Amino acid sequence: MNLRPGGSAHPVASSAAGPSGGGSLFAYAKDNARIYQSLGDMTVIVPSDAPEGPAVAPVAVQVDEDAVFVGRGKQIQELLTVFGKPGDAGAVVVSAGMGGVGKTALVTRAAARAVEQGLVATAVVLNLNGYDPDPAQRAKPRDVLGPLLRVLGLADEDVPVTVPEQLTAYHALLHGREQQGGRLLLVLDNAGDAGQVSALLPPAPHVAVVTTRDTLALPGRARHLDLDILPMTDAVDLLTQLLQSFDPDDPRADDGAALVRLADRCGCLPLALEIAAAVLADEPSTSVADFVGELAAAPHALDSLQRADRSVAAVLELSWHRLTERNPDAAELLSLLPINPGPDLSTATAAALAGIGELQVKPRLRALRHAHLLQQTGGRWRLHDLVRQHARTHLDDAQRAPVLRQLLEHYDRIARAADNHLHALAGTEVTDTFPDWAAALDWFDIECANLTAAVALALDTGHHDFTTRLAISLGEYLRWRRRPTDRLTVSELALNAAQHLNIPQALTEAWNRLGLALREVRRFDEAITAHEQDLAICRQTGNRRHEGTALNNLGSALREVRRFDEAITAHEQDLAICRQTGNRRHEGTALNNLGSALREVRRFDEAITAHQQAVTIYQETGDRHREGQALNNLGIALQQVRRFDEAITAHQQAVTIYQETGDRHREGQALNNLGIALQQVRRFDEAITAHQQAVTIYQETGNRRHEGQALDNFGIALREVRRFDEAITAHQLAVTIYQEAGDRHREGAALNNLGLTLQEVQRSDEAITAHQQAATIYQETGDRHCEGQALNNLGNALQRVRQFDEAITAYQQAATIYRETGDRHREGQAQGNLGNVLREVRRFDEAITAQEQDVAICRLTGDRHSEGAALNNLGLTLQEVQRSDEAIAAHQQAATIYRETGDRHREGQAQGNLGFAFQEAGRLVEAKDAWTTAVSTFEEAGEPDSAATVTDWLGTLE
Repeated sequence: MNLRPGGSAHPVASSAAGPSGGGSLFAYAKDNARIYQSLGDMTVIVPSDAPEGPAVAPVAVQVDEDAVFVGRGKQIQELLTVFGKPGDAGAVVVSAGMGGVGKTALVTRAAARAVEQGLVATAVVLNLNGYDPDPAQRAKPRDVLGPLLRVLGLADEDVPVTVPEQLTAYHALLHGREQQGGRLLLVLDNAGDAGQVSALLPPAPHVAVVTTRDTLALPGRARHLDLDILPMTDAVDLLTQLLQSFDPDDPRADDGAALVRLADRCGCLPLALEIAAAVLADEPSTSVADFVGELAAAPHALDSLQRADRSVAAVLELSWHRLTERNPDAAELLSLLPINPGPDLSTATAAALAGIGELQVKPRLRALRHAHLLQQTGGRWRLHDLVRQHARTHLDDAQRAPVLRQLLEHYDRIARAADNHLHALAGTEVTDTFPDWAAALDWFDIECANLTAAVALALDTGHHDFTTRLAISLGEYLRWRRRPTDRLTVSELALNAAQHLNIPQALTEAWNRLGLALREVRRFDEAITAHEQDLAICRQTGNRRHEGTALNNLGSALREVRRFDEAITAHEQDLAICRQTGNRRHEGTALNNLGSALREVRRFDEAITAHQQAVTIYQETGDRHREGQALNNLGIALQQVRRFDEAITAHQQAVTIYQETGDRHREGQALNNLGIALQQVRRFDEAITAHQQAVTIYQETGNRRHEGQALDNFGIALREVRRFDEAITAHQLAVTIYQEAGDRHREGAALNNLGLTLQEVQRSDEAITAHQQAATIYQETGDRHCEGQALNNLGNALQRVRQFDEAITAYQQAATIYRETGDRHREGQAQGNLGNVLREVRRFDEAITAQEQDVAICRLTGDRHSEGAALNNLGLTLQEVQRSDEAIAAHQQAATIYRETGDRHREGQAQGNLGFAFQEAGRLVEAKDAWTTAVSTFEEAGEPDSAATVTDWLGTLE
């Protein structure tokens, strides 16, 4: 910036083209024009006869279109639209925004373009210094009218002395320009109040733009153009271009990720961005990441955002100083607001900080908003990060301590009231802080970020009682909304606080909640340890009621690592305690979880009974939400014994309950299970709809992990109706989601299902790869059971491409794993598959041995349906070695089992195989009877194609 004294040198007001191809743009400014985005060179001409008061002098500005200026296209166009309407009476635009946001840069560039485009003949910019700490330096009409008249063409000797006369001359000049068709654009920059600008506003057809950090009430109709920080993309672009303007080869300009973090640290504020770029330009050896680290680690980050005479803190301090003059109460509130640890706050929270009522705090909040030091969105209040950092400097620790306790008391009181609503049963009276359960849940949704941050703040400041209480109040909400990371963080903080308090009740609660959170993130061994710690304390202190809770949660964690017998014992002990203490509601929970554990060891009838009893208890106690959980688990157990119609009903009832209670997450779970049950009765279209609905719910709630699960089941249903391409896409999406979420376990499951579908379209190599990847994942995660599943499916894929030796190895490994993990049911499946591939390579004796083991295991576990499949396969192998009588007996037994279990489809298959066995034994009449029965069975099952195939076989007997 060049200062050039000149006694009689005055710029000529005209629209002649300048060096950049546009007209001349005139401005008034103090020594340094406050242009926060580079706008090219300026020449400041200070006349020797400038009036006393602020140094207001003409500035001739030519805007360099090649200079760095990013974004703001929409705002410039809005300004140009106003400038181009000469008939718009009282065309005044007020551009307001926080200090450093780029208001001057915006309006100066828009003014230059207005002159270039011929929308106005002359543009004059006046810097009114409205926020100077010295009131004497704030320009008033008397300070600027004389120089303004001279710039507009009035000779020195004709400039009046008094302000009224100057105003008369000013309006006369404007009228003369109007007659000559020369419109004036007057930019009144940096106005602190309406008194600085009201008298200077030109009449139509002239136009004025006022920039300010406040909300100004101006006469007539004024348009308001509030300026916010830059969007992140523009902020990064600005940093990039600024670095390149200093050094076109600066490699740091290409470090996009680091520039995003730097822009975030700068709050996307143009002034901060420009200073940051200048600091980096001064220090070529400093990486962007290092500078970001400096800003993050510095106790006062604003100290790093200064260079030479430019400073973010200095700009914000001007706003603070002006606020203390106008509204000391609002300034005091501003210093208190950063105590709130979250991103925004409610009016009630602001009142709690100030220690006054909401009606009293509202005018102060509005004052801060009008000063553009506070934003209001959707009834919430938010500080810009840099304003927050600056405001902290105006409050010392002694002032902060009592206010912090007021804040924690405020959050604790309301959070406990909201939590009571979430736990309340139908008809239970709760505090009237919230009108209902939904309102309490909404409050948690809005305040969650503040509450989780308040837990950490309470611990950091030694308020251990508030740490534990807030964590307890958040527990049910975080579980309900499926926020596992927040839940784990809060639980760990609460345990830390409880250990400081060293009170048994606090410790048991903390260990319990930590165990639940660890289980949700699949850290099962740690969860078991936490629940065992909880249980030990309960037994030491004789807390029987909480001992039951600890046993229940321990049992659930043990179930996750397949320690089913221990889990059943824990749940049974919990159940006994519940019945001894008369805790009916928790008895339902104990029964529900016991049923889930019994189901895992295939004690299905007992599991069904437990779930049914749980449903009854929840109905009696009016706990609709847990009734839904019990019904969902009941449906799963009913599926295992092929009572599919009852299972479908249970899942449908669960869906209805979750819809009533607003639990979208569990509604998705129930729909998923409903879809699986519908698949079992071959109602595939309905199953697909159920899975699609589940996918939609999880997408809406942002639950990526369960979206993956729903997509995986959706793919399975699509595979059943031979929509293989769509099924593959669904499984691939599920794999991607699990990879993004870092959920290796479910990634393996999705790869397994993807492999099965790829087999159906003969993409065998890809299928084999998918199953191998799944097996590797399970080996890495130590999940032996699922590794067995992957190997079983891998064997199937290898068998399809006739890689029989590899398939045999895979099946044998799967059978061994299942035997070691105690899963006799799946051991039988692996043995059955092994038998089938051994039959393929004509190793019939070994095949028969494997299939007989499959039959024996099915009988041992009581799995009648799988026994039918095993007998069917055994019969086929016996036919190969001409043991016809045994083959016939096996197929007959299979058909009988399928008839008893209601699987008409497989009954027809067994009858078909039985017919072939009779045919090979020369018993043609019986073969005909078997095939005739098969045709009837397939027709009754609604499978005309299968019936037609068997009819063709009958024709061979004629």
